[in-house]
Amino acid sequence: MRLGDKMFFNNRKRKELKENEARLMRINDFEVRYVTTRDPYKYGESIIGRSCIININNGEFNIKCGNEVIFTHSIENLQCSELLSQEGVILSYVDDKSGENVEVMAYYKYHRK
Repeated sequence: MRLGDKMFFNNRKRKELKENEARLMRINDFEVRYVTTRDPYKYGESIIGRSCIININNGEFNIKCGNEVIFTHSIENLQCSELLSQEGVILSYVDDKSGENVEVMAYYKYHRK
C-alpha cells in the first residue's frame, strides 16, 4: 500500500465517523414509540421500552423511558444507521464483555418525510 492510499483511507474513515456523529446528533431529543433489541440466535426482536426519548449529553447517547435510562452508550463507538422506511434507526456496537455485535432499534413516534 502506498502512502497516498493510506491517507485516502484515513480521510474516508474520518468522513464516515463525522457523518455517523451527525446522524446521532440529528436524532437528539426525538420521541420514540418503542425500542427493541435484536436476538442474534432467534432472529427476532424484543421490546425493551415504550414511549421514550433520545438524549445525547456529554458524548453519551441515552434512551430514557420516563425516569429510567434503558439504553446508554458512548457516541464514539456507536454506529447509527437509518431504517429504509426512515421511521427509526439501528444502533449497533460491539459489547466489551462478550465481544458480540449488539443491535438496538429505535422507532420514532412521529414520522415526517
